[in-house]
Amino acid sequence: MISSYGKRIDEKGRTHILCYEYHVCPVCGHSLLVIGVRDRKYIDSGGITHVLVIRRLRCKGCRVIHHELPDILVPYKRHCAETVESIINDKPENTCCDDRTAMRIKAWWEACRLYFENVLASLSEKYGVGFPRRPAPREIVRAVVNAHLWIHTRSAYLSG
Repeated sequence: MISSYGKRIDEKGRTHILCYEYHVCPVCGHSLLVIGVRDRKYIDSGGITHVLVIRRLRCKGCRVIHHELPDILVPYKRHCAETVESIINDKPENTCCDDRTAMRIKAWWEACRLYFENVLASLSEKYGVGFPRRPAPREIVRAVVNAHLWIHTRSAYLSG
């Protein structure tokens, strides 16, 4: 996930993300090569669907493919980080989601929260990184993603 980036809108109305950060592979530490782009849709806090064009990167060492996600997104979520954060902070009235979607996002957070907190504690201990006492969900997601410790299975937090 990236936090230093610009945007450029093309003739089709898609927003290209222009990264200003240098990346290394979170798996092995080698440099990353741009191998292409892909579209990524998301719904903003006003309920409008946007299309971002994000870069696909391949590690020179381990050959794993990564995507450059701006910090306005949460991996594998359709709604923007602002909406997800509002739901997590029990302010769903500030969002454009229906009640079922808000309930699923809240359930996902509750299922993953302990894991996320343990990842932050581990990163703090291992690298001496300081996190605020109560970090915002957006900061937690960024740290977990960039440490390559994101849980990829849908069934882990959406089933029964």
